[in-house]
Amino acid sequence: MVRRGLVLALVLAVASPGPADAFALARPMGMYPVRTGPALAMLDSRIEVAVRGPIVEAVVVQRFRNTGDRTTEATYIFPLPADAAVSAMAMRIGSRTIHAAIEPREAAQRRYEAAVAAGVAGALLEQERPDVFTQTVSAIPPGGIVEVALRYDAVARYQGGRWELVLPMVVAPRHVPGTASGTATTGSGRAPDTDRAPDASRVTPAAAPGAGGSTAVAIHFLDPPGEVVSPTHELGGTASDATLSDPHSDHDAIVRWRAAAPAAGWVERDGDGGFAAVVVEAPPAPVAPRRTPGAPLRVILAIDRAATTRGDADAVERPVVRALLGALDAADRVRVIGSDRLAWIAPGEAVRALDRLWATPAPVFDLTRVLQGAQPDGAAIVLISDGLVADDPAAIAAARRLGVAVHVIGIGPAPARGALHQIAAVTGGTVRHAVAGDDPTELARAVLGDVATPPAPLTVTWGTLGAVEVEPAVLPRLGAGQAMLVLARVQRVEAANARTRGELFAFAPLAPPRAVDGAITPVGPLARRWARERLGDLITAGRDRATVVNHALRYGLVSPYTSLVAIGSDVVVSGGVKHSVAVPVSLPSGMQWQAVRQATAVDTGGGDRVEPVAPSEPAGAPAPSSPVTDTAKRPHPATKASPPARHRPADKAAADDEAAADDEDAPRKADKKAARRDGDGKPKHKKPARSSDDRERLAKEEAEHADDDRRDKRRGEPGPEPVATAEPPPAAAEQITVEGRAPRIVLRGAGSTIEQDLAEEAKPEAIAITGSSPRRGLRLSAALGGGLAVDHGARGLLALDVRVETGRRFRLGGEAALWLIGGTEPQGRALVTVARDALGGRLELGLGAGLHVGDGIGPAGALRLGIATPLRWLAGALRYDAAVLVNRPGTPLEHAITLGLELSY
Repeated sequence: MVRRGLVLALVLAVASPGPADAFALARPMGMYPVRTGPALAMLDSRIEVAVRGPIVEAVVVQRFRNTGDRTTEATYIFPLPADAAVSAMAMRIGSRTIHAAIEPREAAQRRYEAAVAAGVAGALLEQERPDVFTQTVSAIPPGGIVEVALRYDAVARYQGGRWELVLPMVVAPRHVPGTASGTATTGSGRAPDTDRAPDASRVTPAAAPGAGGSTAVAIHFLDPPGEVVSPTHELGGTASDATLSDPHSDHDAIVRWRAAAPAAGWVERDGDGGFAAVVVEAPPAPVAPRRTPGAPLRVILAIDRAATTRGDADAVERPVVRALLGALDAADRVRVIGSDRLAWIAPGEAVRALDRLWATPAPVFDLTRVLQGAQPDGAAIVLISDGLVADDPAAIAAARRLGVAVHVIGIGPAPARGALHQIAAVTGGTVRHAVAGDDPTELARAVLGDVATPPAPLTVTWGTLGAVEVEPAVLPRLGAGQAMLVLARVQRVEAANARTRGELFAFAPLAPPRAVDGAITPVGPLARRWARERLGDLITAGRDRATVVNHALRYGLVSPYTSLVAIGSDVVVSGGVKHSVAVPVSLPSGMQWQAVRQATAVDTGGGDRVEPVAPSEPAGAPAPSSPVTDTAKRPHPATKASPPARHRPADKAAADDEAAADDEDAPRKADKKAARRDGDGKPKHKKPARSSDDRERLAKEEAEHADDDRRDKRRGEPGPEPVATAEPPPAAAEQITVEGRAPRIVLRGAGSTIEQDLAEEAKPEAIAITGSSPRRGLRLSAALGGGLAVDHGARGLLALDVRVETGRRFRLGGEAALWLIGGTEPQGRALVTVARDALGGRLELGLGAGLHVGDGIGPAGALRLGIATPLRWLAGALRYDAAVLVNRPGTPLEHAITLGLELSY
């Protein structure tokens, strides 16, 4: 017991609090760097939901199994609704149940780390974004199963007589802008932290198709609903108790039901006073939006065609864009920014231009840069996006500075709803989401109605309840036909009436709160809902951190500055837990796996692995930031930095882990060493080194030439005549001395060997060409040509190739090529090449093999024929290329034939 206490005291002593910014914590997620190996398997999740009007109370139970052979710590990045108020957590491991406490984030981290170092079971829940959380669980024994139960409150959304409940199930891949920071990452995600996204590793879990466990959902409606449907899942159960399941938890679950906005409010007693809530509904959309007479409507469309939108999101986005343009008048004007760019143009012309642009690959979509460069000049912006970026705080700040409303249309199977809702809220815009099956025309008409119609004022009169501290403090703008829940602290809980927009509401008492295992606070759902809205207002208003922390602690809420931590009392493993794993998640269904990998898995870690690079922004677009490393397969070099003292292994097992990590790096070190060698596998030198075989061969040739000269003189025949050459190529000189002869200079040039005897006074007697010999040294070639590419059809091709070669008999090298197909489609390839001269140097034959990147990615090969011209530095080039694009739908084969000119040096 004394020894255990000393370990705890030592860890607490060396632990230091994290920085003030909750979104840039320096503490790595988990005690030790995440190792490769068997991942912690997610068995399943269960979500039990109770719905009364718009008020939603959910309990989530997540089960994990340790399939490894060591006691393990695990990190799991998962989503919750953007307005979730998390106020309970319990951890069950074996027969033990551990209840959580709410603490300031740094204090909770220190308690958890002390438990890990002591080998005690523990769990830590942290908030990374309003809708992204991290669950860290420690001391899971081999073969053991752990359950973590959470409770949260949320609000259903209302639109045109229909309620909608969204249960997010997976954190989707995100674009990570900026340059890798070069320091140890703070999380277990696939991406390193960057200068623009300092906590990117905490919001980018490793993902693969079907990697997640199953989720079962049960929804109980306290008020009988009408016509319960789901556009995303098949529903079972009854009208009052609906069920659904998702085998891989790979896209948001959406449930909708028809019911009028409640004509009643709710009250809940709390001490001498209580809390009250009413539903406020905006007026329905007018048949024709009100416009200023004689003033055409000006709208900016910000269109997101990032890799994460390819698939289901793209199938929704294009009809919505066409519907928006089709709903505008001919006199209206539209400008397009984002993945595509169009100047102010008539809606009909924009449709035709976008049809052409959509046939080409889209560049990187950098939401922050798009909003920073929007230049609205008073025009409203309609953003159509999934919001999947890691620097969303910067994007929200950029939207706030625009000074115009940004109306958001969310798309995709798992959009970043929190970021999209905040962008709309801070700009006074509206937000809607579209999924497959929704009517794009109806959606477009509603959005353009919001653009053209001033927002309707929202007011609530609380009657005799004595309402104070209404939340939200400033009611956000609602779209036509939308509704929201407004709450207030009240001095009296009694029968009373309230009015919203002139309509009378009567208040009904809410049932007492039900007991939930691990609850932090005894207050009811209205109090928790009010507290969550108040918490958001405090953070948005920039209140000091102490005020935010005190409010969150008082009501038992997880926030950017407070966390739930559960610590057991029994030691599970002596010496502490030394192994960490990250729980993988599913790639959202409906996203194209290869496209997402191509856009997000780019290596900047030192050249030991090459991944395809996404196309850059077109001319005039904001420069995209450098992409970042995919650490799902290989840890980013930044993670190899020595961890803080409290993170270092203290026993032999940990040392073995470190040695294993070094062993994993050994092949890469060998690859780097090999990369420093030339094409023949020999170390590079400033000057080519001569072997003993070379010297013997040259000496033999010299002796043979000397014998020929002597025979010619005896017969009276003249010696070899000097031969003129066209513009001598650069040559490497070498002096060869043969016994009994004057020194001879041998000039090795392109295509020939020139030998020259030197007398003592250094005057040449004769110059002779002894025949063609293999080129040596470095050779740089550039070719420009045109031809045809054949895949879906025959299209024109413009090609630029650059090649570097070295060697003697065979020239080994590398080639980079850039193609422009059909005048608009860029493609590229990188090849390893080998070449040899034929027919005395009049022809050159070459082969290449490597990787093709463009509308798909896959292996590529090339066959090249060079034809000599009278100018040594210029040759004709005829080549055939082929590629197998494994991730392109339809025709995977691409052929090309080109003819051009090649310059060599």
